[in-house]
Amino acid sequence: MKPADNPEAGDTSASSKGSFTPKQIAEIVARSMESDAAERVLEALRAIDGQPITPRLLDKLPGGRVEWRLSRALGWTEIKNRAYLSSGGKHREAVQLLLAHSESVVPLSADFVERENKEYFKERRERNALREKALADPVQLERLAALFSELDVINKARTQCRKRFAAFVAPGEPFSPARFDLERACGLREDKK
Repeated sequence: MKPADNPEAGDTSASSKGSFTPKQIAEIVARSMESDAAERVLEALRAIDGQPITPRLLDKLPGGRVEWRLSRALGWTEIKNRAYLSSGGKHREAVQLLLAHSESVVPLSADFVERENKEYFKERRERNALREKALADPVQLERLAALFSELDVINKARTQCRKRFAAFVAPGEPFSPARFDLERACGLREDKK
């Protein structure tokens, strides 16, 4: 029996092949570009470099006191934006910047802010530069799109196999007591080490 004649074998015809395009890959990469919110804040901080770090400095930042909070704790002074506060730092636009290794009112150093928050500045710039490089390489976008298409076919086949496997290990079926061992043996279950 050919796979096309067997509905349980899963559809491997041309119609089930993935159809990712370089444009779709480029859109995914472009959406992953990191925000320049911290850069805009650094620019605003450079304009007031040397002034004392007080709540008044929030008025000089993009969005002002509505967007930013100043906090002093555990020997640090830092600012956090609303996205950081509402998401615990998990939101894509979340920004938390260390302003000083002191809870006292000390002069602002924009160079210190840039140096001590390299994940928002140096490292973000490097990551975005790599994204730009990827977006500018049509050959690599084409190759990744082809790989995505292959993975799409594999994932669809895996989904079909999972459904067929589930029938063998459904409650009350002879293989059900050995379900987890069978899942491990065929690669459907990976135990954390």
